[in-house]
Amino acid sequence: MNRPQAKPHVAIVGGGWAGCAAALTLAEAGVSVTLLEASRTLGGRARVVEWEGNTLDNGQHILLGAYGQTLQLIERLQASSGLWRLPLSLRQPPDFSLDCPRLPAPLHLLAGLLGAQGLNWREKLAAARWAYSLLHGAEVSDQLSVNQLTREQPAKLNRLLWHPLCISALNTPPETASARVFRNVIRAAFGGRNDHSDLLLPRRDLTALFPAPAAARIAALGGSVRLSSRVSALAASSDAIALHTRDETLVFSHVILAVAPQHLADLAAPLPELQTAVNAVTSYGYQAIATAYVQYDPGFRLASPLLALADGPAQFVFDRGQSHAQPGLLAFVASAAADLPADWMDRAEAQLRRSIDPGPVRWRKAIVEKQATYACTPALARPANRTHHPRIVLSGDYTAGAYPATLESATTSGVQSAQTLIEQL
Repeated sequence: MNRPQAKPHVAIVGGGWAGCAAALTLAEAGVSVTLLEASRTLGGRARVVEWEGNTLDNGQHILLGAYGQTLQLIERLQASSGLWRLPLSLRQPPDFSLDCPRLPAPLHLLAGLLGAQGLNWREKLAAARWAYSLLHGAEVSDQLSVNQLTREQPAKLNRLLWHPLCISALNTPPETASARVFRNVIRAAFGGRNDHSDLLLPRRDLTALFPAPAAARIAALGGSVRLSSRVSALAASSDAIALHTRDETLVFSHVILAVAPQHLADLAAPLPELQTAVNAVTSYGYQAIATAYVQYDPGFRLASPLLALADGPAQFVFDRGQSHAQPGLLAFVASAAADLPADWMDRAEAQLRRSIDPGPVRWRKAIVEKQATYACTPALARPANRTHHPRIVLSGDYTAGAYPATLESATTSGVQSAQTLIEQL
């Protein structure tokens, strides 16, 4: 194995949001970095998709105002963050709507619940009391599911509010979703400042939002970003790490593995120092996210940038005419989308047509990420960034943290993995 030069040179394997955050953090600290991404597009499971001249994403993403690490990274890379900040508003016409006013947290949530349309006073009070106890009560058992956590709430509240929030935040059905992680999300959104519950919608494609400007900054600092560079294997010694690609073997002083958890074993299995992490992730289940892009007449627009949908495969519909300057283009999103029926796009459209007539369809395109996230189940073992090998660090939304598989989990893990290396370089 050819030894690296004395000056540290770190490889980041995986160009998703975690890998880009790790590479950027290292480059800005003056560390020589090479980012290797297997595909031709940065962003991983949150990336741009080009289809027949249309710029789409492989899924719609909403950020919370509480997701400080992601927001800080985006905002320091570009003068305009590319995010549209909206006070929390959940509208499901004609059955339900909730709007949180600009009051100190958590009063804004309590006011929103008490003023919600579609609930009677008994349901409003039950929701307010339960939310207050969730924010201020004792720690939630790591063995509980969201279904168990919400079992005393009225069925209507669970159907219209708590369970849809669980599915959209954790991408896991409430029957099997972690109550503790769900509580962490609720507390992050409603237990701090009132703008922590704001919804932030991307106004540009997901690669342009962070990975592409991060790559440009890395290159400007002397780092290297290599697309279409799939790492097929690695070999580790006490003083160097060799990465094997299709065309060459590259040697580095340290490596951050920022691949998705389902791909970790392929690279890490030969290394005994990484067996704890490999054993943890091999037990993971995965959840799909399906997005149906449907083009209507450019003159059509929703009353809000996004609407909740009931009783069907999709939970939300987004108006990309309002967010992305793509008039008449709607994105129907089905989270925890296992076993979708063949006609799920027809059914998603029918959900909207119960209350709104968007007119005839001009074209539509389905994008299904079959392993979009790991299933966020109770007592899930999540490995640390640091491994037992001094030169290899893990990064990704699946590493130990308070949140489920979100962009915030990915960027936070990326920054933490870089800082872990910086401490020892």
